[in-house]
Amino acid sequence: MLMLRVITACVLLAILLLAIWIGPLAFAGVMAIAFGAVLFEWLRMTGLGPVPAIVVASVEMITQFSLYWAGALPRMSWFLFLVNGAVMIAWFVIFFAELFHRDTGFHVTVRQSLIAAVVFVPSAYLSLLWLYEAGDWVLVLSVLLIVWGADISAYFCGRAWGKHKLCRAISPNKTWEGAVGAYVIVIIFFLLTYWFCDQENVFTNFVFDQIGFFWGVLVLAGLVALSIAGDLWESMLKRLVGIKDSSNLLPGHGGFFDRLDASLPVLPAATWIMLAVLLTH
Repeated sequence: MLMLRVITACVLLAILLLAIWIGPLAFAGVMAIAFGAVLFEWLRMTGLGPVPAIVVASVEMITQFSLYWAGALPRMSWFLFLVNGAVMIAWFVIFFAELFHRDTGFHVTVRQSLIAAVVFVPSAYLSLLWLYEAGDWVLVLSVLLIVWGADISAYFCGRAWGKHKLCRAISPNKTWEGAVGAYVIVIIFFLLTYWFCDQENVFTNFVFDQIGFFWGVLVLAGLVALSIAGDLWESMLKRLVGIKDSSNLLPGHGGFFDRLDASLPVLPAATWIMLAVLLTH
């Protein structure tokens, strides 16, 4: 299983690096496939049949990719600002609902899940493209490192010190100790990045430069909370339908939703934060 996971990860990395090397349209196309797969898996988990799920996911992603291909993204700043602001608020509501129902869990209707899927996934994809245009792959990577750093830190801190369940009824393996470890390690890592790396297209460098350390740390804490919210959200959906993985599209890893769940809230929020600064200056 470990070898299969490594092989799959290497293949995905090779495809991603090739797309970045070819150019923006190739990168946008590859990521459209990835987020389209996320949307397909999410829709299938709500009970939508495979054909309708493929149609909806294809139409959504082709539309978003076409907007990017047509050069519409630079003229969509205010649209993204408003939509991502609403999406970010919705994810925070979800986060607090998850914590409030951590011992009992809660149910989401099919309609609520479908609406969330067709709004949240395209929002994350367009945000990814906006970040790519604003600061190339370095800006995208610096945002995703918040997600990956939180996930890895929470896993290892939870294994080492985890005793108190974070959301017992939603994801029994997650602990408060793991969550605290994620906050501490991510914040320290990006503070060190700011001190030792002067690249302006690193997301946290931009945030610290524009709004200062105090508010920058609060922003980082909020993004870590959102990454946890995305992870818990998918865990809850999988528990409701009784499955372990969102699909088997990625051998050894499950599905695309399993790999990108925590990034779905973080990408729109990071984009909204940058737009809030840029549009008000």
